[in-house]
Amino acid sequence: MPELRSFLSGGGQTAELIRAKNWAATPLGDIRTWPQSLRSALSICLRSAGPSAIFWGDDHLFLYNDAWAAMLGDRHPSSLGLPAREVLSDIWETLGPQFRTVIENAEAVNRVDALLVRNLGGATFDSYWSYSMLPVASEDGTIGGVLAQARNTTEKIMRGRRDALMLRLADRLRLVSDEEELLAAAVELLAGEMDVGRIGYAEANEDKGVISVLHCAVRHGMRDVCGEFPIPKFGDSINDDLHAGRVIRIEDKATDKRLADPKVRWRYDAMGVESALVVPIVSGARCQAMLFAHHNEARIWTAHEEVLLRQATEQIWRELSRVRAETALRGSEERYRRIFEQAHDLILTADLDQIITDINPAVAAAIGAPREEIVGRSIRDFVSEKGFDQTTGMLREKIEHGGTTHHTLDVVARSGRMMQWEINSTLTQDKEGRPIGLHAIARDVTERRRAEERQRLLVNELNHRVKNTLALVQGLALQSFKQGRDLDEARAAFQDRLAALAAAHDMLTRENWEGATLAQLAQEAVGHHNAREERILIRGPDLVLSPKAAVSLVMALHELGTNAAKYGALSAPAGRVTLGWRVAEGERLQLEWRERGGPAVTAPGQRGFGFRMIERALASDLAGSARIAFEPEGLVCGIDAPLAEAAPRAAA
Repeated sequence: MPELRSFLSGGGQTAELIRAKNWAATPLGDIRTWPQSLRSALSICLRSAGPSAIFWGDDHLFLYNDAWAAMLGDRHPSSLGLPAREVLSDIWETLGPQFRTVIENAEAVNRVDALLVRNLGGATFDSYWSYSMLPVASEDGTIGGVLAQARNTTEKIMRGRRDALMLRLADRLRLVSDEEELLAAAVELLAGEMDVGRIGYAEANEDKGVISVLHCAVRHGMRDVCGEFPIPKFGDSINDDLHAGRVIRIEDKATDKRLADPKVRWRYDAMGVESALVVPIVSGARCQAMLFAHHNEARIWTAHEEVLLRQATEQIWRELSRVRAETALRGSEERYRRIFEQAHDLILTADLDQIITDINPAVAAAIGAPREEIVGRSIRDFVSEKGFDQTTGMLREKIEHGGTTHHTLDVVARSGRMMQWEINSTLTQDKEGRPIGLHAIARDVTERRRAEERQRLLVNELNHRVKNTLALVQGLALQSFKQGRDLDEARAAFQDRLAALAAAHDMLTRENWEGATLAQLAQEAVGHHNAREERILIRGPDLVLSPKAAVSLVMALHELGTNAAKYGALSAPAGRVTLGWRVAEGERLQLEWRERGGPAVTAPGQRGFGFRMIERALASDLAGSARIAFEPEGLVCGIDAPLAEAAPRAAA
């Protein structure tokens, strides 16, 4: 009919359904008898871009446009013409009073983001709406109906709640440096947003075949399931979804076909789970972790809950990875610091300007200054100008060619003591591989180098002494076995002289060839003559003779003692010998051997080898003079030599 086409034109599919419906069988009556006020309001409603509806008459019969039809879903078009109490039965307790306000008071009702708890198809869920309800006057001036416009703001509200929660989560987690604290904070925040029996975080280790529930929050009588367990079979399709990173939604365990296997369902029974929402984290084609929500009743999981859990899972995984990396770094730094602090080697770092940035205690001890007086200063302050040129050259070599440099450097302690350090150094680099400084490990080889130098000098000295000793032994042999001498006597004399020489060497070896005291040498050379009674009186100040002087003096005293025992004072029972020495004016050593109480002494026709050795070799070795006098009372031998030659330690 033309008049129907007029007010129903432009109304889309819903207008066609209204035109085709037999309204005569409804309280509204034949559409051709509808009042103009209803027709006008419906025409406006049908042409509205947003969801609009007319509730007309005492029962508030429901008429709506295409946009509202989209919100009804499978309840469209059966809802056309039904009373509002029936169409909106799940929220009529809230909306009924508002309808009465509009009808009875002719007042508009406006709500913004109002919470309406829906219960559709057996599922209860929160929804948020912004809507207006306007009174529509009929021809007699009374309010004949209500023009309603509505917009579902649930997603906006939920998105805002998610965003707010994720901000709180991010703010809370970024300040946490402990893994357990992080998981506790994250799970508790989620538990405050989702009214479920259990929320938890778990990680899977497929190589070990275990899953670890690291933290969970529980309510509604559900139990805590934290711990490590063998990875259970959740069901083949569910396991596939987990490995693929797909969200698992179980809304009713009893009717979910994926859980038909009694062995699988038993695992959910054991945990008291009737519904579950699980968000996995997949890395390297394996399910590494998951955030899960469990409930002890069947429930419909909303899109908001799924998105929230997915966003939270990603946030927790990122922050947990950060905390673990920081923990590993701190552990590594702590291990490094312990090594750095406790190492006996000298360790230091510096920047490319050779400004010292850190040292270990060993460096501070070697330099003789606390760390704070060394760090921040240039390497130049602790080496010579030549040494700084050396370190600069080594740094340049590393920058140009890379690798590690090895060199020995003279380092000056705060006391002025010079040290020698063997240094191995390498460059430190930033993340892009650019050099930013150097790291050096050194050892103080000062004493080792000194020991090496002493050893070198000793070896040279030993070579010299061996040559001298061989020459001396050769001379002893020639004199001991000279032609015409009794062979047994010659052999005994030679052996005695070798024994005296060996005794001198033994003593010097015990003293590391650094000399021996004159008293020790005298006792070694002639002390055996005092075995029964003191025949030789030895006295004089403590003096340490040089090795060269010590050998010569021992040989001289041996010859004097042997001669005294054969021909001189020690050959007679009453004979005595006085061996004394002193340091005379001018820093000279004066030593005297004086015999008394022996046979009458006469000068021999010619000097034997022993006396010639004393007068010539001993005088030469001591850079002094030796004199032997054959006085009637007994033989006297006097030695005079510079103290610096005979006893350099005493002179020093």
